[in-house]
Amino acid sequence: MHLPLPSGDVATLPEPAATPCAVLDPKTIGRLARLAVDHMAAGIAYGSKVVLQPQDDELAPLMGRTAAESCPGNQRLNWKLNALLSANARYCAVKIVGSNACNHALGLPRSQSQLILYDKLTMTRLAQFDGTAVSARRTGAYASMAVDLLLADRERFSVCLYGAGPIADCVIDDLHAHHAERISRIQVCSRRPASAEAFATAAAARSGLDVRSGLDVRSGADGPMQADLVITATNAGSPIMSADMLHKDVAVLHLGGDELPVAFIEQALARGTVICDDVDSVCHRNSQSLPLYFSRQNLRLSDLAGLFRVRSLHDHTLRGEPAPARPALMTCVGLPVLDLYLAQWLYEHGAGSA
Repeated sequence: MHLPLPSGDVATLPEPAATPCAVLDPKTIGRLARLAVDHMAAGIAYGSKVVLQPQDDELAPLMGRTAAESCPGNQRLNWKLNALLSANARYCAVKIVGSNACNHALGLPRSQSQLILYDKLTMTRLAQFDGTAVSARRTGAYASMAVDLLLADRERFSVCLYGAGPIADCVIDDLHAHHAERISRIQVCSRRPASAEAFATAAAARSGLDVRSGLDVRSGADGPMQADLVITATNAGSPIMSADMLHKDVAVLHLGGDELPVAFIEQALARGTVICDDVDSVCHRNSQSLPLYFSRQNLRLSDLAGLFRVRSLHDHTLRGEPAPARPALMTCVGLPVLDLYLAQWLYEHGAGSA
């Protein structure tokens, strides 16, 4: 049986907001994210991710049309079921995430998740949360951590943000909470210009930051060329910029799909700084531009990480380093321990449902 498909521009349907995470402010989320990374470095916290991904050709019998027909533009289908498992000194957590870009055509959010917290000793379930908002908030926290590591030597910096969805919203809130006084401008780019304009207007009103869309006449036509930090938070399946659009001293935070040009990755590997939130996880997932650069040559990122000095966010050698070589690239696939530390905080502050 084929599911009925609504007409209209369904790709613009908003993601629903989850309520438990509303009690977590961006400052607290940033503190918890950094604590989780520090505990990974100390061996206190650890995690793993399992992915079940159907083949694209399995979609047509369920939906009545192919993946290419269902995903507009250069979006990835991103059809998968994820299980993110993590543990620290007192608790364990499991987050189950189901996603499919075609959900927009069915009037559903692209991804939804559930986050369950367990007592570590007894493995008894303690609380359960709608993990969708938790996921977006902890992913947004990577923005200020990238600034901490890659732009510590900059008194002021500008940002070019690709994406106008829930993750991009959380990126704005995170940057505002941790580095508001240092941000000169945030320029928003999207494959749907109207979405970028609406997003920039709302973000500027909410944060008080100078947030502009790529169409704003005050922004000029430079896009990312003048930005100190470029953040990609899209579901793109092919590069959304060329390497010559990025200046030689840029820092890039990659939160999305296969969005980055090969030439930029080669520049960062050859003379710059390359960081993953976790090298093994990024390599194993193999869904983003950095690991795909290696796998398309029948190589593995994790095998060559030492040669190219690609390090994990929890690598102790990153602490207290001088200004990193540029261009810099930080690729994040999403650490399960970040979900755990947010779930622990929500539970201990009475925000969970038993």
